[in-house]
Amino acid sequence: MKLADINAGQYRERVERACEFFVGQSKELLQTLENEMRKAATALDFERAAEMRNMLDDLRKTTKPMARFTRDQRHRLGVTSTIDPIADLAALGEELGLGAPPRRMECFDISNISTTHIVASMVCFVDGRPANHLYRRFRIRTVAGQDDFASMAEVVRRRYARVLGEIADCQLPIANSEPGARIDYAPEHSQEGVTEAAARLTRLNRQSAIGNRQSSLPDLIIIDGGKGQLSSACRELQRLGLHELPIIGLAKEFEEIHRPSRPLPLILPHESGALKMLQRIRDEAHRFANTYHQLLMKRRIAESLLDRLRRASVEDIAATEGISRKLAEQITNFLAERA
Repeated sequence: MKLADINAGQYRERVERACEFFVGQSKELLQTLENEMRKAATALDFERAAEMRNMLDDLRKTTKPMARFTRDQRHRLGVTSTIDPIADLAALGEELGLGAPPRRMECFDISNISTTHIVASMVCFVDGRPANHLYRRFRIRTVAGQDDFASMAEVVRRRYARVLGEIADCQLPIANSEPGARIDYAPEHSQEGVTEAAARLTRLNRQSAIGNRQSSLPDLIIIDGGKGQLSSACRELQRLGLHELPIIGLAKEFEEIHRPSRPLPLILPHESGALKMLQRIRDEAHRFANTYHQLLMKRRIAESLLDRLRRASVEDIAATEGISRKLAEQITNFLAERA
């Protein structure tokens, strides 16, 4: 059904439904879309019906409530003690044989809840706590359809190729030297490779107040997924020369920890502080990815409404209560100029 085929009351109702969705009231909009889908199918407008069906599927998935970990929800993870990030990090480092607690961790999650927008998130924990300013989100560019393995490979490749590029361009002041003296780590000026320089700069960043750590390599990479996602990520790290970076995969169903070149997963007790730390960062990555998905979905709905408004005539817009013909003409001209 085109916008020109509805009356002013129906048009106003659609706008109100969209506004309600933006403030969190999605049930009414879902019902409206479902009714439109059925009407389109009855009228044999199957293309329109399929469009409404896809939008309904996206909305139902993106508005599904998400469980978030808080201190008052510790029972969900089988936790009976107070959260202690330092102790949990120490336990995690010991369980994974890292030699030290992983001070900086980066976790990746693919949000694959619809084919409209495949997105991913990367969240960063520093010293066991969220470092929100280091979070990153991605729209998958090179993968057609739903392919978690290929999507994970793309995101890991983009993330660490960028980090290595930033490190290669990095210059740090030389300690105990003249003001302005700097070490140039660009490949053409250094005998070190990019990965060696990356490791050195990461250590320097952690030992000083220089920089904001945005170009540091993590002590541990966490992949939300099992062997397939982990293998895809490992291949990209190898291509970048970062094969020595510690990386694991955390599979949701049984909370199995997969490690490269290990045939069997590591399974930790539910009350383990190490597992609790992994669950917190994994759940945060999942939340951040889904939040991005919801944002893109809202933008899609807003763009759909604007498209319909652009197709409406001045008479259709002016027929809406509270809008004069002069204002309708201004709206039409405004949208035409920005088409």
